[in-house]
Amino acid sequence: MTMPKCYRCRCQPCECSWPKAITEWSEGSMGFLSIPFTWLLPAAKRRILQGDLFVKRWVVGGPAVKLMPDYLVGLADYGPDDPTVLQRVHPRATRTTSGCPRGCAFCGVRTICGQFRELRDWPDAPILCDDNLLAAGRDHIERVFSRLIKWPSCDFNQGIDCRLLTTWHAQQLATLSRPVIRMALDHDRDREAWADAWDRLRAAGIAKARIRSYVLAGFDDGPAEARDRCEYVESFGAKALPMWFHPLDTLMLNPLTEQQKTLGWTHRKRRELMCWYYQHRTLEVRG
Repeated sequence: MTMPKCYRCRCQPCECSWPKAITEWSEGSMGFLSIPFTWLLPAAKRRILQGDLFVKRWVVGGPAVKLMPDYLVGLADYGPDDPTVLQRVHPRATRTTSGCPRGCAFCGVRTICGQFRELRDWPDAPILCDDNLLAAGRDHIERVFSRLIKWPSCDFNQGIDCRLLTTWHAQQLATLSRPVIRMALDHDRDREAWADAWDRLRAAGIAKARIRSYVLAGFDDGPAEARDRCEYVESFGAKALPMWFHPLDTLMLNPLTEQQKTLGWTHRKRRELMCWYYQHRTLEVRG
């Protein structure tokens, strides 16, 4: 299957090809729903209650179900972890590790995946969805890169931990063809580690255009702090990708919590941040 190219950066594979919706399929009289985000749980509930002439039993799974396991109780069965579901969501995606050894307060990976572990085998694909690949041992990373080297492009989609990136990691990344490297700058205290990782990647020969960085926004900072971190990232020549913080039990997309209001956020300020760094345009709507 050929995935569409991104209309913004013309790269392939690209994060923009993700459906960002419930993935549904059926096997005989069983219907399956994989739900990535908690704010999609109400839609999943409506789908189940709507019914289907050919579906006698619904099975649900995905990160949202792990984060809010009680929401669909009594309406569907909860399926076991199935490594093939990721390829149903995106046929060019794979995962070589599960979980993350860190316990960041804004992140639900510990709840979703449990303890960090290296997988013995994985589908051979160029979009890596590991939550923290660099936490793996050198032998595992060498195995991963030995498979990626044949692809014309690869994407470290979930990001790599700049605090763990060494010169050896950077040199290994440089052996790959047109890798899309994503880091993250979640707190101001990580700026030095981020800059060190940037220097290692550039010294290894990774082009600026191949490096992006997620920037957490709305967790414990106001609009000015989030924008300043985005500007810091872009001052190096990397593309900043602000990520709005959602409470791990929210049933709404892009909610504005009381804490976020206290920090100075409004819906307009959130949209202004996203519009500028994702599309480099000013907000054109009211509100």
